Amino acid sequence: MTSRALIVGGLGHAARFLRPAWKQAWAAMAIAAGLVGGLWALGLFSPLSPWRFEALMAAGLALVVVQGGLYRLALGAGPVGPAGLQWGAQEWRLCVVWALTAVFLFVLGLLGFVVLLAFAFAAASSGHGFVVALPSTWAGAVDDRGRAVVAVVASAVLAGLIWASVKICLGSVASVAKGRIQVLASWPDTRGIVAPLLVSRLLLALVPLGLTVAVGWRAPTGMAGSGLTAWAGRLAAGAAIAGLWLPMNVGLMAYFYRRSATP
Repeated sequence: MTSRALIVGGLGHAARFLRPAWKQAWAAMAIAAGLVGGLWALGLFSPLSPWRFEALMAAGLALVVVQGGLYRLALGAGPVGPAGLQWGAQEWRLCVVWALTAVFLFVLGLLGFVVLLAFAFAAASSGHGFVVALPSTWAGAVDDRGRAVVAVVASAVLAGLIWASVKICLGSVASVAKGRIQVLASWPDTRGIVAPLLVSRLLLALVPLGLTVAVGWRAPTGMAGSGLTAWAGRLAAGAAIAGLWLPMNVGLMAYFYRRSATP
């Protein structure tokens, strides 16, 4: 199939999966939507909140429950719990996949940051006014050519991180399908379909992002405010994430996995 056909087919399958997802996992999705939106509305996701870690953990576990039930449904990998509420081996695997994916991308990000710092230091050291013992002179010593080099390196690092994240994005669906944890092992599954996967995921992300931006634009103080509209916007964004984006993403990943999984 061509890249265009994969994108259209994947998004179409994602949209069609919404109906069976809500039919089989309505309670799990409703609870996750309310929890994500409610915690956001209460400001518990803020870096200033003393309950931020607990809030993120609660929201993450709720989303794992939804994802586990939906992947069971999409792949026929076991029975779905009552209204999508279940916790078993698949959910534990998904937790490990999420954690390993975060660690992998964090390590890559650190390596990329080190590379960027090295080029920035080299650009500064070749400029006028650079004094190695005075870090305050480093930024001012970077000339236009040095800034261009740093910008190119930063773009390359960002592109590399995005590419790596797409290469392992089938880890969750592969882990459920194969019954064992797959993160780097899912790397070959994306061979030849990185571009369609990236475009499909970006288009799918417009669902919650578009709603959040629209509500934030209508709110007098935006989504960061404390008014009724901002609260409603955060609740709506939570519903869009757990009730629209997540099931559609599961459908999209299942579609691509069925067409690219390695034996």
